[in-house]
Amino acid sequence: MAQTLQWLRDIYYAILKEDEDSSAYPLILTDSLLNSTQRNICAWNLIDLTTQKKEQIQKTSLPFISTDKFYSSVQDNYLDTTAIVWWTTLSLADSSNFASSGKLWINENIITYTGNTWTWFTWVTWIEFAHLSWSRVSQLFDLPTDFASSTRVIYDNRKALDPIDYKNLYLELNNFKPGSVWTTWPIDTTNNSSGFIWDWIRPFYTIIHGTYLLPFQYDVSNNMIHMLYEKKPTTLSSWTDEAIIPEEYADVIAYIAVAKTLYNRWEEDRALKLWNYWLWEVLSMYDFYWKQNMEKLSNQRVETGKDAILNI
Repeated sequence: MAQTLQWLRDIYYAILKEDEDSSAYPLILTDSLLNSTQRNICAWNLIDLTTQKKEQIQKTSLPFISTDKFYSSVQDNYLDTTAIVWWTTLSLADSSNFASSGKLWINENIITYTGNTWTWFTWVTWIEFAHLSWSRVSQLFDLPTDFASSTRVIYDNRKALDPIDYKNLYLELNNFKPGSVWTTWPIDTTNNSSGFIWDWIRPFYTIIHGTYLLPFQYDVSNNMIHMLYEKKPTTLSSWTDEAIIPEEYADVIAYIAVAKTLYNRWEEDRALKLWNYWLWEVLSMYDFYWKQNMEKLSNQRVETGKDAILNI
């Protein structure tokens, strides 16, 4: 069972030797500090109090914030007529592979639609500039509401997708020539078939504004896209809300928050003693889960150079 916000508050005020109701640090400030500390621990964004630099220690995967989501790939298509600013419809030769409602990516323009008649997108909004016919149209996926950062994206359970900066996507797509980049995949990895299929360009994806996932698939639809990601901690606002960090480690939130407070009010010696000890506790937490992850991975198949089977 995780520890509650009130439990973290009690530790915070007890170390400061102040009463919650009369402290110079009111609840609204304390809660904000506790929340930011928890987020920073989960994201490994802790700042050394003495140097004001980020601690250079790599964080391992934390199971209490690690999760995943599945998507179905959608083959890119093209506009068959020019799209004009403020139009409420878009025409494609075939939009049957696209979702019945959602978002599109056309020339770096994020466009929303609520209807799909298999040749037309209807109730379209946010066409910010004209798009010529034969402009590439791609399905844009909403990230989960609790998304913080991506760990890995896997295509069809067999190939890890390579990320690319979304600012480079437009140039990448317009310079694309079929057959210029290719790999070979076994048709039947289970029976070790000797046949091969051409993968004309390796799949890649981008995450836009931390809000949307954009995977580009040139010739296939309805294949699995598996995104492993870390979720952001829920903001603690009610006294019954619980920390996302497990019970045995949750007290680090309060102690590191206190260390920051003491340092900012010129009690450096006391602050650094707290900081150094509880930073060690955070490192112990990472080490514990790192060992757990190593044991888990030893029982899984991982990507190889030949068959590229992930099986995660």
